[in-house]
Amino acid sequence: MKRIILADDDFLVRSYLAQLIDWEANGYTLAGVAQDGAQALELAEQLQPDVVIADIDMPVLDGIALLHKLKERGHPAKIVMLSCHDDFEYVKEAMRTGADEYLLKDAVTPEKLLQTLQELTPVDTAEEPKTLTAEQERKQLLQLLEGTILSCASIAPDAVIAVRLTEYEETIAYQPAEQREKFYRSFLQTCEDVGQNLAAVRCVHVRGGLFAVLCAFRAGMSRQAQQLVLRETAAALVQEADRHFAAAVKLGVSDIAEHSTETSVCWNDAKNALEHMFYQPGSIFYAWQCGRMGDMLPRAAEEFLKAAENLTAHRDSAATKRMLGAALEAFAREQTRESLVAGWLHSADHKLGIETRPMPRRFSALREMVQVYLAACEEMLPDTAQYSEGVANTIRYIQEHFRENITLTDAANAVHLTTTYLSYVFHKETDITFSEYLQSCRINHAKQLLERTDERVGDVGALVGYNDNRHFSKVFKKATGMTPQEYRRARRK
Repeated sequence: MKRIILADDDFLVRSYLAQLIDWEANGYTLAGVAQDGAQALELAEQLQPDVVIADIDMPVLDGIALLHKLKERGHPAKIVMLSCHDDFEYVKEAMRTGADEYLLKDAVTPEKLLQTLQELTPVDTAEEPKTLTAEQERKQLLQLLEGTILSCASIAPDAVIAVRLTEYEETIAYQPAEQREKFYRSFLQTCEDVGQNLAAVRCVHVRGGLFAVLCAFRAGMSRQAQQLVLRETAAALVQEADRHFAAAVKLGVSDIAEHSTETSVCWNDAKNALEHMFYQPGSIFYAWQCGRMGDMLPRAAEEFLKAAENLTAHRDSAATKRMLGAALEAFAREQTRESLVAGWLHSADHKLGIETRPMPRRFSALREMVQVYLAACEEMLPDTAQYSEGVANTIRYIQEHFRENITLTDAANAVHLTTTYLSYVFHKETDITFSEYLQSCRINHAKQLLERTDERVGDVGALVGYNDNRHFSKVFKKATGMTPQEYRRARRK
């Protein structure tokens, strides 16, 4: 197959020319598509095409500059210039520089394009396909997913599965490079081995804990049969990941590609489906069942950020709870993309003066922020003078005795109120519970000890009122998003 690269900054022109002829049937493959001359030059270096079809007038690097670069580097590709009628002077310069042919955009036909290609690069039916190295194939597969090339020698995908290792950061990411590479090779091979009912399957490591499985179906399969094979393949991926690597994975499965659908479209569908793992339970998410994710921050979330500093200044816990709840409800309703939620959480923490925490893996964990924002800082409670005598005395009692194994009953006895009444009035006036405020005091003092002393984690827990080290670590991580050890390392960097 003769390899062709097409470069034009006009999306409509690129799309029109890409579908103008049946490339494969005529002995050609549209190996890459570029939107400017610089991108076309990079693709030409990587793909070594037989023909480059390029617009004369492009941003970054125009067609004539691209032609100069290719000639300077001794690239053997034939060069076809695309032009409009008004570009005739440019065309003459291009031909003087060494272009092999030019085509007028508004006059090109399937017959004219095919005739030009056949004259420049006659197809040799006996031509042997080029053998790619493993690294060359990986680059091609990644470019296929990105959409910078439209075909790949090793596979013509009909669907793509996005695979995410859910505990990648805690396991694989910390391993030495050699062990990571060994894991990648084994994991990729396992992913490819599951495609027994597929005509072809390729797996590529995209980044971090994200992998792509490219699937090609056997000829003659109905759409229903294709979806069944995808379901079986996805289920096998989950099972084999657990069996061979004791690894939990989440999958996003694209819809079946239409005849003209690019692989990059399938890849984006698979990633979009995978994003639903943030909101929904389960391990496998199918694009034909999932709606689109929200691409904008909900109004309620924006309003919370705008009001956050004022809420803090006035220590308005009731308004904080109400507005934060509305923001979370909007996220869940609109299924906002996880990346937008993560950015919002970072901004909210900053504006409310709360230590920035890692983004939770599940949206349900964000619902606990209502109490985190209200109780994470002791200063969120106004001056005790603004409370009734019983509540003010309870706050002082907690601040003095949080290191001890105190209970609501102990506090009630100390301030001469019944347990039931104290529980009610404390929550009513402060908008948080006795237990939440007690935990807030303990966690804040634990942070200070972890930052300023070398006390062991177990001793830190005991010093702030937790006799069970495992319970202390669990409560600390729930409140801060980090284990005590991780918090200490982060604060001492």
